[in-house]
Amino acid sequence: MRILWQSVAPWIPTGYGVQTALFAPRLKALGHDVALSCYVGLEGKIGTWNGMTVYPGDLTKFNKRMLRSYVKRHAGDGPTDDVLVLTLQDVWPWLEPRFGGIADYKGLRLASWCPVDHDPCPPLVVGALKEFGSRPIAMSRFGEDRLQKAGLDPLYVPHGVDTKAMRPGDDRDEIRRAMGIPADRFVVGMVANNQGQLMSRKCFPQVFQAFAMFQEKHPDAFLYLHTDVLGLNVGINLIDLAKTFGIPESAVGSVNQEKLWLGEIGAQQLGRVYAAMDVLMNPSLGEGFGVPIVEAQACGTPVIVTDWTSMPELVGAGWLVDGDPWWHHDQNVWWKMPAIKELIDALGLAYEARGDMGIREKARAFAVQYDVDRVTEEFWVPALAALDGPREVPPLRPIGPNRAARRKAEKAERAAA
Repeated sequence: MRILWQSVAPWIPTGYGVQTALFAPRLKALGHDVALSCYVGLEGKIGTWNGMTVYPGDLTKFNKRMLRSYVKRHAGDGPTDDVLVLTLQDVWPWLEPRFGGIADYKGLRLASWCPVDHDPCPPLVVGALKEFGSRPIAMSRFGEDRLQKAGLDPLYVPHGVDTKAMRPGDDRDEIRRAMGIPADRFVVGMVANNQGQLMSRKCFPQVFQAFAMFQEKHPDAFLYLHTDVLGLNVGINLIDLAKTFGIPESAVGSVNQEKLWLGEIGAQQLGRVYAAMDVLMNPSLGEGFGVPIVEAQACGTPVIVTDWTSMPELVGAGWLVDGDPWWHHDQNVWWKMPAIKELIDALGLAYEARGDMGIREKARAFAVQYDVDRVTEEFWVPALAALDGPREVPPLRPIGPNRAARRKAEKAERAAA
């Protein structure tokens, strides 16, 4: 099958970029002819990666205009219907004129591996999938359920983790020294995209407030941030935020920003960072999947997450925190704001469990079910088989009489009367 994979470029270390890097080569290894349409990570030229053609992003930032051209190129001399476009991205912007106009996707053969990170499934997501006739692929069981309740027929393929690179480390003290963290600290980590100011989906302010209050009673607590700490991509300046909440400079640290920006931190290095943590905090407003939650557990690190959307199903070892529903007015559905008291309580439980090898072994055992090779064989192979089947063609609408014929019939009826 010819597959055009549309998402973030595989060299960009975000959740979608990592999934592209993991799965595109594996789909190619299954015998498919794979090319990449990267709306983030390449501009102004066509490139190659691992023997696959990589098409660049266009000025709409979502390839709303150029995707059709890329399909034609990938089809070669064959019909464009031979190309299955697999998108890994939010689908609701396709119908948003403010993001480069309405997407020119009508008539393309589409399947969308799309996040559902609200409850219920946002109307804009349902509308985009229906408008463009795209078969949804849920990345969580929660998303599968909510897509079904919206009247859609989703397939299910979870995100994957390279459990060979993401694994427990036997040299935690050495790793911590390399990270500039004293070996005896209780390390709380965050691996999250710092984007959004009015709404920080990863809940940096809530985590910082909870950590500041916890750290007052536990001076050995240390907050480690694997993210852009300056908020350069419309995010929050986390250095200023830490000062605002009174977190001592000696109690907070971050990844080397230059190496992060240049993509010089690979999966194995990130795995060592996870293994050095005592707990990962990922209490988001909502998650379509939540790759760091599984990555951390693959390295033996328990997690703290919000009891909302996909997150509960991803916890084999850790703690769920509750909160209050938070109305996302742009999507007309609910997120959940984690309660700061609940975060503090969860940090207390994680503090008591530090050094517990049983919980670390439980975390690892849970995470291996999301191993990338296992996901490929057990979920992508049958999903692609389903997508390669005959396409359902909607029945033709009955053609009624044209205006002239209707007028003639009406005239005959009046004359008969």
